[in-house]
Amino acid sequence: MNLSGRVSALLRHYGLAIGLGVAVLCIGLAGLGFLIAGYYLWLTHYLGTAPAAAITGGTLFALAGLTAIIGAGVIKRLKKPEGNLFGDAASTLGLGMRIASLMIRRDPKKALILAAISGALAEYILSDTRK
Repeated sequence: MNLSGRVSALLRHYGLAIGLGVAVLCIGLAGLGFLIAGYYLWLTHYLGTAPAAAITGGTLFALAGLTAIIGAGVIKRLKKPEGNLFGDAASTLGLGMRIASLMIRRDPKKALILAAISGALAEYILSDTRK
């Protein structure tokens, strides 16, 4: 299978997974809404409407707080990828130096011509005015 076929299959797979995830989330939220409504109706049967609404709201706030605390703990435990631009630049520079030294050892004339061309090209690309 070629690269575009693999990418297409991968995107199809992830698209299906995301679509199913959204569908499950919507159905789960609808079910949670019915459970909350049932909880409220059950409380109104034994208490009045105002105390039942207050208890339902308090329960939801407590669940939201608990979810926030657990989520913050999980996020703290996850390691963030550390971006090190200096390390990346040093590694690229080191690779360039190794390639340059290899070229100089093999054929110094080609290395000199390549350096002149790359310098002129860099000057042309980075110049402020286009002529």
